[in-house]
Amino acid sequence: MIQITDNMIYNNINNELLNETNQVYTLQNQISSGLQINSPQDNPAGMVNVLTYNNSTALVTQYNSNVSQASGIGSLASSTITNAMSVVNQASTLAIEMANGTNTSANNTAAANEVGQMINELLQSADTSYNGQNIFTGQTSTISSAYSFTQESYKVGSSTIAPSFNVYTYAGSDAGQSYQIAQNENVNPSLTADAIFGNDPAPSGANPSTATPPSGLLSVLSLFQNELSNGTYQNNSSDIIKGINNGLNQMTSAQATIGTVVQRLTEQQASYQTVLTNISQLTSQTEDVNVAQAMTSLTQAQDSYQATLEASSNITSLTPMLLNYLK
Repeated sequence: MIQITDNMIYNNINNELLNETNQVYTLQNQISSGLQINSPQDNPAGMVNVLTYNNSTALVTQYNSNVSQASGIGSLASSTITNAMSVVNQASTLAIEMANGTNTSANNTAAANEVGQMINELLQSADTSYNGQNIFTGQTSTISSAYSFTQESYKVGSSTIAPSFNVYTYAGSDAGQSYQIAQNENVNPSLTADAIFGNDPAPSGANPSTATPPSGLLSVLSLFQNELSNGTYQNNSSDIIKGINNGLNQMTSAQATIGTVVQRLTEQQASYQTVLTNISQLTSQTEDVNVAQAMTSLTQAQDSYQATLEASSNITSLTPMLLNYLK
């Protein structure tokens, strides 16, 4: 036979009251915070899941931020090239028109001024920036200009065709700006200016000259401008027209490359939005409290606590008589 003592009765009552007090406190804390997991002991397995969801959210959010940054650069690069191609199309049309050999000196001067404006527009395009960073100079994104220039003369045989036209040399980095958009995937949202507008090595020597026309679009246009100014364009019009058309083809190819990257970024961004939504739902299901249900449980717990308190009061008042009777 088990002997029942005062201490056993009092301990059982205290334990029951303590458990019910903890339950009331836990429910009040859940209702106040809106969370059913406020510490690891509330739900150890659930807390592990929540931490995993939070880590995944942080990682995907960083990737998504990179995607957003890259997408902004890619979209700006694409629109910039589109505008630049319009300028080059105008240059191509002008080059064909001015090759007919019937232009007056005034016509040539006006056309030369127009080409000069085109060059300035293209140089501005090459210096396009996004959040203060040049998007066409690769990893050297803080330089002020994508191109430097030196002067050179173009000769055919012993005759100088166009004195002192500008040769434009790319001044940026060959390594493009790279953004990590997934665990094993990096993208370059733009191209370097030399891949879009061309490049010519800087001429050397005190009075540099060449018998070979430049290949970079900006240098070709500078040669075009100076030949118009000197009235010698007809002697070299075919090379100029070819150079402009080659530059236009290069820009078209660059536009296609960037367009593919922008499309990839758009798809990835949509995918990450779905992933973040799904993680948010899983986190909510794991840690968020059903407030209405918790309020009901709290009322029940408080009622249970009051009932236990009243019962314990009665038991403790009867305990001495009960023990005497059991003896």
